[in-house]
Amino acid sequence: MKNSESVMQHSYRQLADQLTHEIKAGSYQVGARLPSVRAYALTHAVSASTVIRCYRYLEGIGMVAARAKSGMYVADWKVHNLSRKLKRQVHEIKPPAVEYDKLMSHQHRMTQLYALTAQPLHLGLHLASAAPEWYPCVALAKIGQRLLRSDAQAIGAYPAGTGLPALKTALIHHLASFGVDLQVQDLLITNGSTEALSVALRAVAQPGDAVIVESPVYFGLLQMIENLGLKAIEVPCVPGAGISLEALDYALEHQAGAQGIRAIVAMPNFQNPLGSAMTEKNKRRLLKLVEQYDIALIEDDVFGDLSHEFERPQPVKAWDRHGHVIYCGSCSKSLAPAFRVGWIAGGRYHARIASLKLSNSLVTPLFEQAVLAEFMQSGALPKHLRSLRERLAANIPLALASVRQHFPASTQVVSPAGGWWLWLELPAQVDSLALLRLSVAQGIAFTPGVMFSNSGKYAHYMRLNIGRPWGREMEQGIQTLGRLVAQLM
Repeated sequence: MKNSESVMQHSYRQLADQLTHEIKAGSYQVGARLPSVRAYALTHAVSASTVIRCYRYLEGIGMVAARAKSGMYVADWKVHNLSRKLKRQVHEIKPPAVEYDKLMSHQHRMTQLYALTAQPLHLGLHLASAAPEWYPCVALAKIGQRLLRSDAQAIGAYPAGTGLPALKTALIHHLASFGVDLQVQDLLITNGSTEALSVALRAVAQPGDAVIVESPVYFGLLQMIENLGLKAIEVPCVPGAGISLEALDYALEHQAGAQGIRAIVAMPNFQNPLGSAMTEKNKRRLLKLVEQYDIALIEDDVFGDLSHEFERPQPVKAWDRHGHVIYCGSCSKSLAPAFRVGWIAGGRYHARIASLKLSNSLVTPLFEQAVLAEFMQSGALPKHLRSLRERLAANIPLALASVRQHFPASTQVVSPAGGWWLWLELPAQVDSLALLRLSVAQGIAFTPGVMFSNSGKYAHYMRLNIGRPWGREMEQGIQTLGRLVAQLM
């Protein structure tokens, strides 16, 4: 029996190889109908089951294709083979190695961060975003499907304007709920907050000028400032309170003339990476300083919706009456990260910003805007944001308790008022880059503190994303990180 099966196996493969050769030689053209199973069996003196196995094998490798109630036909095998080759090549591509020392480089920070994302991680705690299941993905997908079915021709229409009017109207209603009073013409839709910050900086400063930033500060902003030929002057933040207004006043008084300071870039609500929120009193003081020195405040409010309390704090823009504040926001953190939809209200600089946006990227794609507009018009946004805030708030005590249990006792933790992360000060002798090398080998990533400054002064700090469902994996991940910190000590 075994020998008989071996002969049959050889027979159908031999037949398949012969037919493949004939197809490639042109005896059968693409789309040509092949002989029936019975006819082919008679021609080659084999059983019908052998021909069936032969045809099934060739169908599996893309040489032939069956058509219902019609028979077997020669497939477009060249295209199929190319597709298989490309898929194989994709699977063979190895993720780029992380060059850890380049995480300190201004020009390579973002590149290396995404190289880190490409590693085989089971616990990626390095990006400033929540777990996908915390976003209304299904609801947004249903809206998108319905919009495409109802108006597929919209894909063929070239977008124009400063943003979809329906989305701008919905955004204006949302912004008004926390004190930002704008008109449709005051708002410009951008490709995420990154483009909003970029055009804002270009609108108020020229290469060689200086801008004040918080310290520690989001590393992408530092790279952006350098790419624009500007100089970043770092002013320290007070944990739990935001940028130090005393240090800011001093910097403006003593450096504004010599350094050509044109703007302050700040996150008054849930600063990245500290998660701090300025008080209303300090926000008003910040605005007075901006007005006093007649410079722009570029207010990045992308995390403003992520309060750990019920009430959403007001941005500085709520008190701006003279257009000094350039207000930047985005749905990337609070609603739909993949859409990359942001907005900017430029105040007295708005016309210049609109011109720069047009020359930079023309307009922002409309499909994602339409999906967001319908979601917001349905009244679903407040409920979603409530759920998101509740999940974040529930994670904070769990994460704090876990860090305090598993990290060395000398570790200092900043408890955020909003946002996705914890900011940890490790024992002074622990290099967080060295820690990252060890943790990635364990499948765990975080953001090393050295990335959040141009000075290298946060080498023993780390930012830890906790915006994901809490469970055994998170607990064990923090335990592993704490053990590695102890090893480095």
